[in-house]
Formats: sequence, C-alpha cells, structure tokens
Amino acid sequence: MATHPQGSFQFIDHTADAGILVKAPTLEGMFETAALGFSELITRVDSLNCLIQRQFKLQEDDIETLLVSWLQELLYLLDTEGLIFGRFQVNLKDLALEATAWGEVFDPGIHTLKTEIKAVTYHQLEVVEDDRGWEAQVIFDI
Repeated sequence: MATHPQGSFQFIDHTADAGILVKAPTLEGMFETAALGFSELITRVDSLNCLIQRQFKLQEDDIETLLVSWLQELLYLLDTEGLIFGRFQVNLKDLALEATAWGEVFDPGIHTLKTEIKAVTYHQLEVVEDDRGWEAQVIFDI
C-alpha cells in the first residue's frame, strides 16, 4: 500500500486490466490519491520533476462519474501531450471539481513505462464513504 499525505492506494489484480483501491479521510484526498495511483501505474512518480502546471474544471451528475472524468482528463493529456502528473491539489464543491496538477512530459529515456493505460472504465467502479473517510475502486483497461 502506497501512502500519500491525503490517503493511500494499492494496486488490485484484475484479469487483463489493472486497478487501484484508494482510501482517504476526505473526498478531495481520495481524488488526489486516485490520480497519484493512476500515475504510479504508468511510471515511478518519484522520478517526475513536477514543473508543468495544469488547471482542471469538471462537473458531473454523480461522484463516480466525476472520478472517472477526472482520471480520463489525466489520460487524455498523457495521450495527446505526453504529460504525466505527480502532484495534485483538488477542491470539490458539490459535484464540481477544480484541480491543479503538476508534472512533466513523459520521456522514455528518463521514465520507466510500467503500464500503458488505454482507458478508465466504469467496470466495478465504486466510491463509498464510511466512518473512516472515502474509499474508491477504479479499473483501467491496459
């Protein structure tokens, strides 16, 4: 289990896919930690120089869709601009997300590619709140 100031994540085995199980005391921390887990599936986050900053604004009808949309935005920037992020700050109000992410362009000469993610899926997607905070499970198509 990898820890982050806002929560923790662990990879989960899934046939032909990859997944993360995220736990955090706050909803914002859960979104930040899910993004960190996404990036860690792809490369070693500690190898990133987080010098490029991007802003995000998203709104959805439910928390599960908002989580998938957030991770899809990160995947889109990786696919289109080669950006991989290693630090995140998320603010949520109702079902609106405003976030800042810091990262750099993925360089195979510097960064090790651990997993190539093709899509963020809704398969077995789960976001729940309990007395310890928030927990989410996300499966990725690899």
